[in-house]
Amino acid sequence: MLLNCANENISASLFRQELSKEKTISLDFGYLSGVIESWWEKNKEQNLHTLKIQLTNLFLNYLHPEDTLYFDQVGTNKGVAAVCIRNIFTIDCPALALTVHEALADLFHLTDIKYEYEDHKALYLKPSAEKYREWGNGYGDITPHSDDLYESLDVDFLALTVCRDTTHTPTAYYFPADLLLSLDDKEIQTLLGMQAIFVSGKNVSGSKERVRNVVEYNELYGYRVALDFRIDIHSGERMRAFNGGQEVLDKIRAALPTARCNVSTAQTGTFLIIANNKILHARPTLNISADEVRSQAATSTLTTTPRLLFRSKGPRKQYYSLDEKQAVRGAA
Repeated sequence: MLLNCANENISASLFRQELSKEKTISLDFGYLSGVIESWWEKNKEQNLHTLKIQLTNLFLNYLHPEDTLYFDQVGTNKGVAAVCIRNIFTIDCPALALTVHEALADLFHLTDIKYEYEDHKALYLKPSAEKYREWGNGYGDITPHSDDLYESLDVDFLALTVCRDTTHTPTAYYFPADLLLSLDDKEIQTLLGMQAIFVSGKNVSGSKERVRNVVEYNELYGYRVALDFRIDIHSGERMRAFNGGQEVLDKIRAALPTARCNVSTAQTGTFLIIANNKILHARPTLNISADEVRSQAATSTLTTTPRLLFRSKGPRKQYYSLDEKQAVRGAA
């Protein structure tokens, strides 16, 4: 059950201590890349669904046991907030990258969602990309945030797979423990009891809003945090205090430029999955000139764009145990 932390008398020091346990697990699948690429060359003409099933089985059969442990741990109370896997493949091939992406997303129990207003799967330079920041298909920087906090559905995971990145622009991600260092204990207590209103931005037609607790606790998943510091050119701040405490959010925002962050590997064959409610992700301005973006974005395709990532985001797939006694009682 989710609890508003203000009702649980959580101390600021305990909250900081629990947040500090969150970490990133880095894995190297280089020992498997040759097997994957050999399999791909023999089977790539089949449909995506068939390929994904085959590749999922290949992962399960060939991965070292210690590398499969984390499929069940991301975002739980085990302290694994992110897993970054390098060297899964080396071939610059959108179809292979998408197949790898979908297979690993399934293995990490991510249920991908597709909103009717959003073409979310392939991230690359779209027309007018040079005019926009705070947009995955744009050129400018993206401020630290968690995804879709304005939606009624809770997004547990975000996964990204790099097919190509000649700009060498990594995804950055921030642990809340590092973002809250500027707050004193009283401000932490304010944060624990806060609600905020989250509003949609450029990618949504019209406007969506949701009021939610900034911090919640769940026995299975630990502390979960909702923060979004993006500023949209039309709707303004994407997160605003709802029941007081705006000065605390403003203080966190002011410290963002000097806050410690982690970065993924901007290299073909990298898969990053993060717990959307334990980590904020971001991106600097692409390492490419605005003139190059302007000339490329108008005709950019999956094979010509300088930076191509595949994305999935959504809730954790739930599994339910079978209680045979309960089932018998229900049948009676």
